[in-house]
Amino acid sequence: MSNNPFKTVTVEYFEYFDTEDKKIVTNLNQARPFSLQGVRRIKVVTTIRDYNVGSSKGDPIISVTYEYL
Repeated sequence: MSNNPFKTVTVEYFEYFDTEDKKIVTNLNQARPFSLQGVRRIKVVTTIRDYNVGSSKGDPIISVTYEYL
C-alpha cells in the first residue's frame, strides 16, 4: 500500500497585460492605483499527477496543460 494519493490536481492562475509599449501609466485620480494600455490576459496552468497507474516509467505520471482566458 502506498502513502501517495491516487491523483493530485494543481491549478495556477497568472495575470499579465499585453501592451504595445510595455509602460505602466500611473493615474492617482482613479480608484485603481494604475491603468494599463493593452489587453488583460489570464493564463491557467493545470498540472495533474497520477500515482499507482502501473507505468513502466515510474510514478507519478505528470501532465501539464495551458489555457488562456
